[in-house]
Amino acid sequence: MRPQYGNALRFDRVLTVYFYTSNADKLLQAKLMFMRHGYALRHYTGRREPYDEDYSLETRQLLDRAIEQVNAEFGVRSIFFVEDTSLRIEALSEGAADYPGLAVKEWFSSASFEALDRELRGKGNNRRVVVKSDIALYLPALSRKIFFHGETEGAIATSPPEFSPSAQYPWLTPDTFNGWFIPQGATKRLGEMEFEESLSFDFRAKSLSALVSRLEELNSALNIAPNFYVVRRPASPPVAEQQLLFKELLMLEDKPSQVLVVIGNKCAGKTTLSDYLIARDDVMVFEASSVLRSLASEADEQVETADDAYRFLCAHGLDCVAHTIAKYIERSPAILNVVTGLRTVEEVSLLVERFPRARIVFVDADVRTRFERHVRRARDKDVKAFVDFEKQDEQQARFGVLRVPTEIATDVVRNDGTLELYKERIDSLIATMTDKDEAPPQSRGHKSELHRTLNALRAIGSAATCAAISEKAAELGTPVRKYNTNRALKAVPEFAERVKRSEQLLSYKLTARGEALLQLLEKVDHFQSDEDRT
Repeated sequence: MRPQYGNALRFDRVLTVYFYTSNADKLLQAKLMFMRHGYALRHYTGRREPYDEDYSLETRQLLDRAIEQVNAEFGVRSIFFVEDTSLRIEALSEGAADYPGLAVKEWFSSASFEALDRELRGKGNNRRVVVKSDIALYLPALSRKIFFHGETEGAIATSPPEFSPSAQYPWLTPDTFNGWFIPQGATKRLGEMEFEESLSFDFRAKSLSALVSRLEELNSALNIAPNFYVVRRPASPPVAEQQLLFKELLMLEDKPSQVLVVIGNKCAGKTTLSDYLIARDDVMVFEASSVLRSLASEADEQVETADDAYRFLCAHGLDCVAHTIAKYIERSPAILNVVTGLRTVEEVSLLVERFPRARIVFVDADVRTRFERHVRRARDKDVKAFVDFEKQDEQQARFGVLRVPTEIATDVVRNDGTLELYKERIDSLIATMTDKDEAPPQSRGHKSELHRTLNALRAIGSAATCAAISEKAAELGTPVRKYNTNRALKAVPEFAERVKRSEQLLSYKLTARGEALLQLLEKVDHFQSDEDRT
């Protein structure tokens, strides 16, 4: 399930929505679902359960009472929602009454798989179940609550779970009913699925998606032009509300915004990094592929493959996605704005131009490790063999960024060990962005061989042989051996065009994209020099 931003990031005015829950796993799942649709989700922080759960009530009654209790006890007048999960085990339910129903959490804590399995076999082995998720949304100006429902039918597995829990997505685990539950249409338990795979089957993902769709409608109305509505009375908020708003604006002004541009090959860990950061407050993630699909949809064009994407970018501007993302970041209230999946040098260059303090982090992992992750996730069923995976890498490299990731990166984060080690490395990276006592990225000290070669080629101003490029580099005070110029330029065909005429030596000519790369390298070097001086 790919992120679909729709109009979310284009809206100037967006409702602030809170999720009232004491369940950290539910909160993380909801944050990820919201962010994948272009919305940030806030949450209530308390020392105890935000509301009592009376399981004698029907679902909507329980949620309705929960909202009333939250409002009464905490004086909340924000837009917020609550969620409850229920379970119907068909063989143990009587008529319309679900068992264990809303008490699924308490029931599961004392249940054992073996005991349930014996009970089901004694009742004809009817293993059918329905897992339900219900949400109630509270809008201060609306007298009624808005309800959303999601459910998934399936069956209880015939054997206890033996898989390991997901360290990244803790609700995908053998330790809840997700470890016993095989959704209809699936061949494995919900808890052992990869996150993206689970979205089509997850009951809570369904109700959250319905909620986000309604918020899309509400935000659309919030952004409608003044000529489409009338104001029946003055809309000035009470003095107390004005003071609170002013205080919030001051708090935002005191927090400088940070931009983190994340690049890397497929399955290196870009999404893992952004999903890990989403769990924090004041983080917004912009996924380049989703923005590209939105732009293509507006242009009434299809973008299904890498070739489609490349043609679209060539036709509409190699930095068109970055232009759109830059506008989103400029309006973003987040303290940390993370951009993932940019593929052209022109895109990265534009963001560094607009946000000079942006950090470019290259998430690196061995190709074999990445292929193993690809096989495990089973996302692209057309790419099964390692050689096909390498071909896909080459397709992506043609966009430009992945030809030169270490050249343009201000930081490199390896993702070749455990998830916990990767998280520690991410934490260290973020610490260098937010903690003045942490060391800044190290200066390169000297230009790379490719950088020196491209500089020499630019100085020549026309097609030149490897010998001429080597001589010019030496004149510029940054010598490069003749053989090494050929090796460096041959690896980056997008940035230096090979010119081979009969009876003439091989020459290279700097392309427009090569000029763009040089400009980006100068920006990155300037950033690192500034960091060294601070």
